[in-house]
Amino acid sequence: MDQKNKKMLTFTAVLQPEDYGPVLHCMIIKAETEKDHAWIRSYRFPGEIRAVIRSDEKGNPSENGTYEAVFPVSGPEIEWTQGFVYDHIKERNEYREWKLPGLQCTRVVCPILERFTRRKAYTKFDITLEYMDYLPEAYHNRKGVRTTRKGTLPLIIWLHGLGEGGTDPTLVLLGNRVTALSEVTVQQYFPENGAAVLAPQCPTMWMDTDGQQHWKDENVFASNGRSFYTEVLKGLIRKYLQLHPEIDRSRIYIGGCSNGGFMTLNMMLAMPDTFAAAFPICPAYHQAWMTPKRIREFAKVPMWVTAAATDTTVPLRDSEGGPAFADALSEKMGKRNNFVYSRLPQVMGFDSKGLPYEYFGHWSWVPVLDDRVTKEFKGEEIHLFEWLAAKHL
Repeated sequence: MDQKNKKMLTFTAVLQPEDYGPVLHCMIIKAETEKDHAWIRSYRFPGEIRAVIRSDEKGNPSENGTYEAVFPVSGPEIEWTQGFVYDHIKERNEYREWKLPGLQCTRVVCPILERFTRRKAYTKFDITLEYMDYLPEAYHNRKGVRTTRKGTLPLIIWLHGLGEGGTDPTLVLLGNRVTALSEVTVQQYFPENGAAVLAPQCPTMWMDTDGQQHWKDENVFASNGRSFYTEVLKGLIRKYLQLHPEIDRSRIYIGGCSNGGFMTLNMMLAMPDTFAAAFPICPAYHQAWMTPKRIREFAKVPMWVTAAATDTTVPLRDSEGGPAFADALSEKMGKRNNFVYSRLPQVMGFDSKGLPYEYFGHWSWVPVLDDRVTKEFKGEEIHLFEWLAAKHL
């Protein structure tokens, strides 16, 4: 079939978060005439289609609808349905621009993002951090909530990886399926009130030493684990707590993946006596920075580290076979009661059909956010977020 339609039909791309990033769950295509409907139904899309239904503008079935809702088959290896494209020059994710013959994407939506609120960006030292947050229904800033429920809401702070920097914090929430923190998967462990989620975004990456995206060319010893964003992130966290007295200051948890795992450890040092527990994932914190003094500081905070043996981005062994990154941290921390290390043999998840799928070894955040990381304590299997929720200052 000739896909060159005489006119360009427009569509809304509806994204859905998956373990491997956001995917094109549905295309809601505007069809003004019966000829348009027929054209869409005979269209050769780049991949397999699960269903095509006549619908209203929201994709709901409608016999007289003026839209066609197209549901592609998606999966970790089906590139055209993936909502993000990684820019190797900028070293970050960007939203895909779908370029299909005769079809033009005019809007991209992701319904689960409606749970989160994009707040006014925070600026300090001429550095601006974007951020979004999630508050359980009872804590939306309606009249009376702040005074009547003061100090009752735990807070989870998530620090993003390398690919989620920039000025659009939705990248943070979708890049690693951080939206899971607002779902029952995690919220079930906070049965009293739920938990708030704070997701900051830095302009470049947390490991940046000067704000110019310098990190790879920085001598590892000279860097000494510093971040250009430490002070501004401290300011944002303090400002957020000031604006939200409903947060329980004894139940603030911090974690993140890769670059964010690095920054988790960085903030444990920068804000002592703030966090009830931490959960760095594949932390890019070099063993050269793990001084005895820092290890003693880390030891004051309950910490659960997750990493995979197949990680080649932040490897667990150095070129000579010695411990590196998470393995080195575990070795230096020793057998402390408040330190837990989940060293995964590989990163397993599921594809869109629910079948087991082995992911890239660096992606150890997948089983964490899927609530599949557990440890046995005194004969009882405990989930990571279950362990986290039990910690108080």
